[in-house]
Amino acid sequence: MRRPLLLAGVLVAIGAVVATINGVVDPKDEFYSGAPLKAALDSNCLLADDVVRARSYPKFKRDLFRRRQTTTVVFDSSARTRRGVNLGFPGFGAETLLREMRFLERATPEGKQLSIYVVTNVSWFDPQVPSGVFQKSLASKAGYLLSPWTLASSLDLMRRSRTLAFSGWEKERVGGACVVDRGSPYPAWHADGTLTPARKSGESSAAQAFAWNRLSSVDAALSIAATRGWHVVGLSPLSPRWETYERELRALFAKHGYRWRIRRMLA
Repeated sequence: MRRPLLLAGVLVAIGAVVATINGVVDPKDEFYSGAPLKAALDSNCLLADDVVRARSYPKFKRDLFRRRQTTTVVFDSSARTRRGVNLGFPGFGAETLLREMRFLERATPEGKQLSIYVVTNVSWFDPQVPSGVFQKSLASKAGYLLSPWTLASSLDLMRRSRTLAFSGWEKERVGGACVVDRGSPYPAWHADGTLTPARKSGESSAAQAFAWNRLSSVDAALSIAATRGWHVVGLSPLSPRWETYERELRALFAKHGYRWRIRRMLA
């Protein structure tokens, strides 16, 4: 009886050590940390995308909003629009808009006015384009912490750079610019939430159907803004043109007293 219990105890201890190492080093940036963003903002540096990673985009942009204390917000999935602070990111869509509008509702004191620019895209309503899921399950995170492949990556990073392994980032100058990164300085995020170089937003050019159910998420998001009395402007890239998309978005924004229009670009 003692031997099985001893073996179980050894396995638990090994698992705990592996999980601790993987959690501290976090070689794939599974868990978001605000320390690199703070360092970048304090030093007027860019923040490399390899410090954030796609899975942490929502947490990163929410952290940026809290730190910048802005009253002008842009949701642009291409993350390239320069006005206020851009809280959009690649993969942003209708459902994401609702989640992030709910965040703004929680994070913004009553009576504080916001100006919000929502840059929609035809890909939001193409059922062939994923709506964007950024949250990972607890089981998935536990598997990452206990994985021997994660441990191999952790040990490799520890051998290459203890600074990157234990602080998770470093500050360097690249082409005259200061960048907080984890080995790859570009692409990188500006303090206004734009990405350089900007990534394409994944527009659909020939959608075969319209994802009508996604309209409800945009409707609910606009309802939050209208209830709080926030100023909202809806915009969209010029092409590709899609009659159903244009008609429904224009009507939906108008329902809440807002304007939606097509523009080639937003400065």
